[in-house]
Amino acid sequence: MSRYKLVIAYDGTGYRGWQRQPDGKTVQETLESVFSHLFGQRVEVVGSGRTDAGVHALGQVAHVDLATAIPPDALYRALEGHLPEDIRVRDVAIVPGNFHARYDAVKRAYAYLIRHGTAPSPFFRNASLQVPRSLDIERMNLAASVLVGRHDFSAFRATGGGRTRPTRVVFVSEVFPVTSSLLCYLVVADAFLRKMVRGIVGTLLEIGTGKSDSSLMGRLLETGDRRLMGTLAPPQGLYLARVIYPKDSARG
Repeated sequence: MSRYKLVIAYDGTGYRGWQRQPDGKTVQETLESVFSHLFGQRVEVVGSGRTDAGVHALGQVAHVDLATAIPPDALYRALEGHLPEDIRVRDVAIVPGNFHARYDAVKRAYAYLIRHGTAPSPFFRNASLQVPRSLDIERMNLAASVLVGRHDFSAFRATGGGRTRPTRVVFVSEVFPVTSSLLCYLVVADAFLRKMVRGIVGTLLEIGTGKSDSSLMGRLLETGDRRLMGTLAPPQGLYLARVIYPKDSARG
């Protein structure tokens, strides 16, 4: 039995998220179907974490166990030839049998893309959030910086989020321009609550449009009151950018 680590990119537009569902197409289910076709038996694809419907990935990580040993480059070519165009495997590597894509991850990075101050375009509708008015990036970045450190993120916990511990450690939280009309919110943390990033972005948009002042972010952390949070940002601007493991944490 050989264990393989996969780095996967996908356009989440046509999927109900990463995790297999009883109804609706998912990324995990699609990958498992391809593996089953290639190897003639059920293969479980274990991801580093779930992404919601419509959310994209640049660097989702998963592992699979294969009874038949196959060189990583050969497995890469086989997957490329059978996966749909909106799912691509970026890298394949053999890893120790005790490697776990989810439990061994020490950091995760998400990016959220926003086009602002320009007319909406049909070509970007599934790849970013489009805001016709200009946003105050400086105010947004000031608010985003408040999140760095260890905090209770109960205010950003999705309804029905269960009993998952609300404390998370955020290493990076910043808003920066990519072009004159495109900005990016980048956040790196040890882990995330369900829909936490979309809640943060929704709040940043409240601040960037002037509907709320930059102190709102601090009040949310202090009170844990979800009612103060901005509207949940839609999924299409969100990307799982990278999953970081102990051996490469020094580089990320």
